[in-house]
Amino acid sequence: MKSETTFAIVKHSIPGRMRLKVPKLKKNKLLCSTIESNMQRLAGVSRTRTNPKCATLVIRYNPLTLSPEILYETVRELVAVRSIEICPIKDRQECGCPQVKKALGYFSFVSAVGGAVLISESILGITIAQTLLSPLGFLTVLAAVPLVKEAVRKMREKKFGLEGILAGGIIAAVVAGEAMTAFEILWINAGAELLTAWITERSRRAISSILDNTTHHTFILKDGVEVEVEINNLQKDDVVVLHTGEKICVDGTIIDGQGLINEAPITGRADFIHKQPDDQVFAGTFVREGVIYVRADEVGDKTYLARILHKVEDSLENKTDIETTADKLSVRLVKIGLVCTLGTLALTLDPWRAFTVLLVMSCPCATVLSASTPISAAISTAAKNNILIKGGRYLEEVGRCDVACFDKTGTLTGSEPRLEHIHVTEGISENDLLTYAFSVETHNHHPLAQAIKHEAELRQLSTLPHTVCEYFLGKGMRAELPENENHFTEILVGNKKLTEQFNVRIGSVSRQVSNLKNKGLTVLYVVKDKQPIGLLAFANTIREESAMTLASLEEGGVNRTVLVTGDEPATANDLARILNIPEIHASALPEEKAALVRKLQAEGGKVMMVGDGINDALALAQSDVGVAMGTGGAEVAVEAADIALVDDDLKGLMYIQQLSQDTTKIAYQNFWLATGSNIAGVIMGATGYLSPVMAGFLHILHTMGVIANSSRLLLHSPESIETKQGKIYELPQNS
Repeated sequence: MKSETTFAIVKHSIPGRMRLKVPKLKKNKLLCSTIESNMQRLAGVSRTRTNPKCATLVIRYNPLTLSPEILYETVRELVAVRSIEICPIKDRQECGCPQVKKALGYFSFVSAVGGAVLISESILGITIAQTLLSPLGFLTVLAAVPLVKEAVRKMREKKFGLEGILAGGIIAAVVAGEAMTAFEILWINAGAELLTAWITERSRRAISSILDNTTHHTFILKDGVEVEVEINNLQKDDVVVLHTGEKICVDGTIIDGQGLINEAPITGRADFIHKQPDDQVFAGTFVREGVIYVRADEVGDKTYLARILHKVEDSLENKTDIETTADKLSVRLVKIGLVCTLGTLALTLDPWRAFTVLLVMSCPCATVLSASTPISAAISTAAKNNILIKGGRYLEEVGRCDVACFDKTGTLTGSEPRLEHIHVTEGISENDLLTYAFSVETHNHHPLAQAIKHEAELRQLSTLPHTVCEYFLGKGMRAELPENENHFTEILVGNKKLTEQFNVRIGSVSRQVSNLKNKGLTVLYVVKDKQPIGLLAFANTIREESAMTLASLEEGGVNRTVLVTGDEPATANDLARILNIPEIHASALPEEKAALVRKLQAEGGKVMMVGDGINDALALAQSDVGVAMGTGGAEVAVEAADIALVDDDLKGLMYIQQLSQDTTKIAYQNFWLATGSNIAGVIMGATGYLSPVMAGFLHILHTMGVIANSSRLLLHSPESIETKQGKIYELPQNS
């Protein structure tokens, strides 16, 4: 059986085995994986195997239940519906970054030619002509073409750039018969471009890895049937079916079903959110319980997490103040170099000395790299430690901030709740109430249920047996516990919605509920046989690292710490007392938080705002540096923030403050290294102690010195910052 169609050729077929050649499988691992997984789910298929190199598909099947025609049509439909129309090698780590590949190719060419000349002259003793009309001169001019094109483009735009100076120095060297010296300048410039591209790509990969919160496969509803597909094949308006435990892979709207969604990767919240039809969900979150049908509104690069990645990637191109200073300094050095060259020629009347000075000053690569390499290395290192910095400007600014404003909930306090208060009605003890709640919640994994279990275990309480246990999504739980041999007691543990569903009157505890909620506590009702018997109130715990972080920031230059929160004054004052925060602004609305930041800035402060929620977004955007907790806190908070602590660890503030200050120190060290060696080179060249060839080697040495000094930031780690403090900060024992 041999037939040819637009999509496949049946190369071989015997009962139980079929081999097809499918051109669209050629070097397309994503489509191969999709075809394999979908065919494997087909009843009667025992094994499938694809070969992306040969574009073949082998299927082993039961000939009693399947025919070759059915298999052929199934494969045809799969390929037709979900064939991939993008680059088969999607992953950057497989295909490589185009900028890195281009820079590497250019650097390899220059290195190969330069290396061949050095080997020929130093080892083989063969003299290589270096004039303009020699082969080496021709290759030098050819290698300089990209630089000359860029210089011409900037000249047309009436811009004076380093490219023109570099191109002029190279051409002058070749005309003077020093093609090898020109090659040294090209090699340094090519190496600088390769290093910049590599560090930038390293940063992007580190950022991509911590934002990679999507899976690779999912199910969509097609003609009433769930079909497994690759995430990369999803299209807008596809209906994605998501079950308990699965990761959401699109931004979309629920059109059917309901579930508890873990939004911690997006909002940092530990509690699960009840979602139902017309509610929105985001890629990277999880379905904790339930089944939902989601209409895809945004897929692939247009999802929220992807937008964050692109924003961070784009920000890598933004120049900081110190990088701008480096660019200005390098241009000034070139201008000074021209003056020094003409001055040397006028004073010595020696064109070779003047030419040496020109070569020294015409390649300020080390000066240009003085700031860009430490900034890029620091951003890459921060990303490796799960801290997103959306540009070098914010990295530079965070080390200069002298005012730190903190939100309370989710920032200085953690997201894991603890049982703060137990209220009981007459005739029941706290342990009895807790035993009832523990028995009902024993199979529940909700954070509030875990807090109940933790407190019950601390009190060494045991669960009571139950015959019925029901879970009500977004409301709570119901169980029937044996009172005696003939009677079972109904126990409800949940929120107000659960009491309303079971028509429970809560008037007897309503005042206590109001008091507890006014303190910022989350309240659960415990109901026995339709009668409220008590309340469980929960609060978030103070982060263990809060005291240490605040003290460390003060040591690093923060001289004013402010607590700004929407919570009640009593709650805010209690936290401020424990953490020794002198300034408090409680019951603050979002616009009031932003107004406070403006006021602090007007007073001359450089303000860092740290928060995690939607109500912090205005203040985060207004501040000099906005820092968001979690993978950025709420979506709008991350959009407004400049730095995100992905691990939700407040100690990251200590790290980025020290990283910022160390980056600035290294940049200025690089300035002195690059500028000092250039000045020394000019003096030696003008006095005849430095030849044109040695001028080229000087460029290599001080550029490598700058790179080596900047690379120290790649070893920067949070652990080194914590041990560097040399102190232990603890909360008061009564906290």
